[in-house]
Amino acid sequence: MASATRTRTHTAAALLLYALTFRLLTRASSTAVTVSPPPAAAAAAEAHALLRWKSTLPRSSFTSDPLSSWSPATPACTTWAGVACGEDGRVAEVALPGAGIAGTLAALDLAALPALAGLNLSGNRLAGAIPASVSGLASLVSLDLSGNALTGGIPGAALAALPALRVLVLRNNSLGGAIPASLGGLRTLERLDLQATGLVSTLPPEMGGMASLSFLDLSRNNLSGGLPPSFAGMSKMKELYLSRNRLSGTIPPEIFKSWPDLTLLYLHYNSFTGTIPAEIGEAKKLRRLSLLSNNLTGVIPKEISGLPSLQMLHLGKNCLTGPIAPSLGNLTQLVILVLSFNNLTGMVPAEIGSLTALQELDLISNQLEGELPPTVSLLKVLSYLSLASNNFVGTVPNFASQQLVYAELNGNKFSGGFPLSFCQSTSLEILDLSGNQLSGQLPSCIWDLQDLMFMDLSNNALSGDVLASANSNLSLESLHLANNRFTGGFPSIIQYLKMLSVLDLGGNNFSGAIPSWIGSRLPLLRFLRLRSNMFNGSIPLQLLQLSHLQLLDLASNNFEGHIPCGLTNLTSMIRPQTEFNMRSTVHHQILYLEADFYYANRVDVNWKMQTYEFQGAIALMTGLDLSGNSINGEIPTELTNLQGLRFLNLSRNHLSGTIPANIGDLKLLESLDLSWNELSGHIPSGFSALQQLWALWLCNEHIMFHWFKYTTVGPQ
Repeated sequence: MASATRTRTHTAAALLLYALTFRLLTRASSTAVTVSPPPAAAAAAEAHALLRWKSTLPRSSFTSDPLSSWSPATPACTTWAGVACGEDGRVAEVALPGAGIAGTLAALDLAALPALAGLNLSGNRLAGAIPASVSGLASLVSLDLSGNALTGGIPGAALAALPALRVLVLRNNSLGGAIPASLGGLRTLERLDLQATGLVSTLPPEMGGMASLSFLDLSRNNLSGGLPPSFAGMSKMKELYLSRNRLSGTIPPEIFKSWPDLTLLYLHYNSFTGTIPAEIGEAKKLRRLSLLSNNLTGVIPKEISGLPSLQMLHLGKNCLTGPIAPSLGNLTQLVILVLSFNNLTGMVPAEIGSLTALQELDLISNQLEGELPPTVSLLKVLSYLSLASNNFVGTVPNFASQQLVYAELNGNKFSGGFPLSFCQSTSLEILDLSGNQLSGQLPSCIWDLQDLMFMDLSNNALSGDVLASANSNLSLESLHLANNRFTGGFPSIIQYLKMLSVLDLGGNNFSGAIPSWIGSRLPLLRFLRLRSNMFNGSIPLQLLQLSHLQLLDLASNNFEGHIPCGLTNLTSMIRPQTEFNMRSTVHHQILYLEADFYYANRVDVNWKMQTYEFQGAIALMTGLDLSGNSINGEIPTELTNLQGLRFLNLSRNHLSGTIPANIGDLKLLESLDLSWNELSGHIPSGFSALQQLWALWLCNEHIMFHWFKYTTVGPQ
């Protein structure tokens, strides 16, 4: 079963807003000072301070030196890169973002730059500490040192001494330490960005004194403790990012009463408890709310339905209970609705159809039931749909969106025929309808979806032949049709799936021979599972052309003849698989946010006496299962060259001769079953070299030999 989670990154909109704000602020600062020319000595001192700092920096690794224009022979204000001056001729701005500058700030004499209003050295390779001399920049309006390798903590006392500071951006450094309580004294600060700075701290209540603050980002740190009610003092707050920390306690209702301009609240990936405060309904300008992955309980408060501007509501991975209120249909601006991994009950209300702007609907893993309302057909711009792991019944309604990219309805009780509306979803890339009760024939129109790359229809009651299509330009990488009632020969449509890496046709009623084109038409195939069908004939030599093949399961069919020679061509079975290199994301943009939709490819493996579903570890699985056929002849000695094998099952055939003496070369082997054949001779001493072996079967009519390592049997 495919599973889905999502991650998002901020867009450039916030950075653009900062850039515009910075320009306005520095311009205002430069015009605020006196217009009389400075003494020549003061101008010389400023230039000397910058040149002295330059002299301490190592040469740039770039082809051109970003500070090559800094020369004592030229005027700083008109020719030096990144240096701008006010009308009085004093240095007002040093802006060198992404210039490749390495070194430290230790030698930068900030005291010599009293008119400096803006300092932007972001995206460089600066190390060391932020100098305490920053406290002398009385005119500083904006400081951006983000995206460097700075350490040594946040110099709270020095920064608190800056009376004009409005923008402080230190994100993406390794500063460490605590958040200084003294930052609460920055009454003029409007934007504070400390994302991913290695902070280990609680949230100082004193920060509530930052009355001008409208943007605060403390996400991706190691913050703990509660969210202080005193933060309500940040009365101009618009955007608050506290995600990916270890914060706990309840969400203080005071903040919603005191933040009338709040537009964005990100508290996801923390440990907040209690209920979602009903006071959230007072934040009438709220557009994005993310409380994902906390420990919140109770029902979804009805007051959320009264937020007319809400575009994103993300409440997934909590412990919320109760029904989905019909009043959520009032949120007509909603683009993202995620209520997954909770304990919600009841039916999906018909009012869901009022959310005509909805692009993402995620209700996975709840206890929702009943039939889906036909009003879902009104969601015409839906691109992501996940209703998996609930108790929905009835037929799958018509999803009319032409923009649907991801549809996950697995693990329910949907019945009826294959939903033909999916054939009209020309943008569809992921389709998972597994684990339902769908019946009837699979329509050939499904093969007209040229962007479809993952389809799982396993564990239903689909029947009949798998019909082909005229389309020969298909993108499918993973196809699961296992455990249905399909009949006919090996589906001819598969020869057009040139990108296929996973093919699972197990547990059906397919018959006939494996076509010879399998080796040339499926060059990227890594996992081939045909077990429990009625395929017959010999194992085609063309299978040995599949050099990427790392799992071959032909068990419980009617194959006969010998194990083919040439197994050494299966090079992916020779070398151990060590990388999780299976594609698992679909990348799209929703609500101006970059969205990665994750799905877990999987394969069922008969492993140590049981069938296990391997998901994340599928890329590491290497095995060969030919059991339950009529294969005869000897075990080829070259089979022991497949040293990447983790399991080997040749049981219940008519193999004869001896066990290869160099069986010990299969050093990664964890499960070996050679039972119920006609093997003879001695057990090779090489078995002692199989240090990873957990389970061994060698029994037949004459000898019973079962051996298990004394530990819990299961996949590793």
